[in-house]
Amino acid sequence: MAVLLGGVLAAAALSAPTAAAQDPLADRPDFKAPYQCKEKGWTYFGGHDYTGALDINKGSGNSDLGEPILASAGGKVNVATDSKAGKYVEIDHGGGWQTRYLHLQSQTVKDGAKVQQGDRIGTLGNTGDAPLAHLHFDQRLNGKGVEVHLEGKNLYPYPPNDSERKELVSSNCGGDGDDPGEPGPEPKATTLEYTGDKSISNGSDAKLSAVLKTKKSEKPVKNRVVSFKLGTGESAETCKDKTDAKGKASCPVPVTGQKLTDDAEVPLTATFKGDSSYGKSKDNADLKLQHVEGRSYGLSAEVPLPLVPVNIDPTPDTGPVRAAGAETEGPECVKGVDALVLDVKALCAKVATRTGPSSATSTATVADANIGLPGLPVIGVSGLTSKSTSSCTKSKGSVSLELTVAGKAVELPSTPGFEVDLGPAGKLVVNEQTRVKGADKGLTVNAVHLTTLGGADVVLGSSTSSAHNCK
Repeated sequence: MAVLLGGVLAAAALSAPTAAAQDPLADRPDFKAPYQCKEKGWTYFGGHDYTGALDINKGSGNSDLGEPILASAGGKVNVATDSKAGKYVEIDHGGGWQTRYLHLQSQTVKDGAKVQQGDRIGTLGNTGDAPLAHLHFDQRLNGKGVEVHLEGKNLYPYPPNDSERKELVSSNCGGDGDDPGEPGPEPKATTLEYTGDKSISNGSDAKLSAVLKTKKSEKPVKNRVVSFKLGTGESAETCKDKTDAKGKASCPVPVTGQKLTDDAEVPLTATFKGDSSYGKSKDNADLKLQHVEGRSYGLSAEVPLPLVPVNIDPTPDTGPVRAAGAETEGPECVKGVDALVLDVKALCAKVATRTGPSSATSTATVADANIGLPGLPVIGVSGLTSKSTSSCTKSKGSVSLELTVAGKAVELPSTPGFEVDLGPAGKLVVNEQTRVKGADKGLTVNAVHLTTLGGADVVLGSSTSSAHNCK
């Protein structure tokens, strides 16, 4: 802070304090602290190479932007702007006395106006060469800086740096010292409407934006800071921006670790803190969190044999996978399944998800399989791989395998849904692909699907992936 607030104006603009020909206390106005009376938290320190100036603020960083600044004593106003001092106000108190208020966010008085002690003259800001909000305050006698007197006491020597700053409570209450000073015009009511991304994805930037307008006339409010907060707790991500001529503030945040809840939503808050000209406003939204789902398994079978029916649950089975981050799920591979009419070797299944943007890839593999159902020719499968990949932009499925029917190789096209003729007793579909209901994008791929008139249903190599909350 000491580096931040020091040396705002050149030495030529403010000379070192001088002793007046007469005791300056003899006709010094009863200067009060230039902020609301009885408020705690206001502190000051020197931080300059001349004694006739103080740096004053409340809180830290830019948390005190827009705090009211009051006239330390009555007088005539001079309003100006400077590249270093930013927006500032000078008050001529008569008798050679002046006070100056630098780096204001706004000036709420007109040039040449007459003010009373406690009148609002502006709001605390960070204009000019001040990167963080504070008030640079000084008192001058006959054009030369003097030691600052406030609240009936000489504050010099000032605390030399930010870490030793001192608190000063104001009695600048206007009139009898009990009522607050004149607040100036009532701030105009505003509305803030969130207009940014409605859907976000971990691993990608979210474009947050909002439009600030006056509530009554719906005119854009420009050059005001709007803050955004995405998420809650440790995963919260923030950014801020000033409104443009259309009242729009926009900024990106890198979405990195938003948690996937049951409703797959992330809370968003847009906030304008308000100032002396415009009242505060806020808008809340629930943004959809893009996520993916997947499942894969090597074999499932229902074969209603007369004496010993065969029922095999999906094996091995990843189960349903739902994720908004990067992860891989998969059970241990199964060496083999031997169930009378089925002999299947080396079955594996896994689901892998990625971010930036979100995607899911489900994969199932089977090394060898022989299916010998009553009334059908023996079906042989080897080197089977089934894959389904989905993101918010597309879904894609693929199958590779070698197939024999009754010992004869079957030439398979690359197109999905190829039916192999088994006669009237059964139906064999290779690379069966169906869309996933309820998903923005999604695809289930069954490498081999066998059904019979007798009620048998056998699937080899099933993989499913889907993407959700894409818009």
